[in-house]
Amino acid sequence: MAVRVALVAPEGLPIPPVRGGSVQIYLEALARELDRLGIDATLLSPGAGEAACRNHIRLAGMEKVTYRSACLAELRRMQPDVVQVDNRPDFVPWVRRAVPSARVLLNLHSTTFLGPRHIDRARARRVLRDADRVVLNSDFLRREIARTFRLDGGDWRPVVIHPGVDLARFALPEGRERGAWPPFRLLYVGRVIRGKGVHVLVEAVRQLRQTHIPVRLTLVGRTPPWEAAYERRLRIQMRGLPVRWTGFVPPAELPPRLWRAHALVCPSQAPEAFGLVNVEAMAAGVPVIASRQGGIPEIVDASCGILVRQYRDPAAFARAIRTLMADRARWEALSDGARRRAQTFSWRRSAEAFTQVYRELCPGDQR
Repeated sequence: MAVRVALVAPEGLPIPPVRGGSVQIYLEALARELDRLGIDATLLSPGAGEAACRNHIRLAGMEKVTYRSACLAELRRMQPDVVQVDNRPDFVPWVRRAVPSARVLLNLHSTTFLGPRHIDRARARRVLRDADRVVLNSDFLRREIARTFRLDGGDWRPVVIHPGVDLARFALPEGRERGAWPPFRLLYVGRVIRGKGVHVLVEAVRQLRQTHIPVRLTLVGRTPPWEAAYERRLRIQMRGLPVRWTGFVPPAELPPRLWRAHALVCPSQAPEAFGLVNVEAMAAGVPVIASRQGGIPEIVDASCGILVRQYRDPAAFARAIRTLMADRARWEALSDGARRRAQTFSWRRSAEAFTQVYRELCPGDQR
């Protein structure tokens, strides 16, 4: 018999990811690729409408308790061999009790849900130690969790699997021109929060304009309610600058935005575990200017972008942008390098790595 896998999406956002969410985008793509590989995988998620893959069970209710209860009932009915819990460590013990015969894989996308707002430290450490596998999306995240929770090689079973990108969806269509500069079109995509450093980027744009460097910045993303004060300050900071804030853009509309950009800027001030949007930009042939911290250097290197060491300093980003604008040949080389680098982050490769983990967990269930 083939290994039967259940992928459990987090509560709150639907799949297909019509409302965005990096974990939801990730799971939709992974489930589809597992389907193409012939893996017996069922995706459990909030949402309704179009199925993301062949076996997709959409459960009513976005609220945490309602959704999780529905997930547990479905898992008891299914009795899968492997349950993959995405980015919700506190749910792992509940899954263990609901399907005690299953192997449980925790797939972590960041440290957010290992924090004290979601789970106490001692319990988090127990979950990390008790999971049959813990998949991390970067070597940085593996090291950070091991350091934070004082885990050595014998304490837990970590596996690093980089996320992928839909190369065909993001590739610049044949015959379509990106357009010359000036102005040099900058793009930011992500949540507009202090930790993402959007204020640093806006100040860099101000400095460039003060020296008559023709740039234009588009911000794609929304600000959560708890960052309302930050949004107000940012809108004041943007006044008089060539900055357009579109708000949320559905994932299907992101590729055309990238095709019009000359550079994606990722000015993160807090450590990023991976940064999926950087890979999406690279697949579109867009060089990336990003903070040199967290897991970003595992993705962006000198072949496809510029890493900013002094990432808290707007002037450092301004210099990087000006350097790229001033050398068209370098920009073209980085654009070509970005496309080549993106090839190493395919969803096929990610799905094959997950398949290997599933088979290692259930060696007696393979055909």
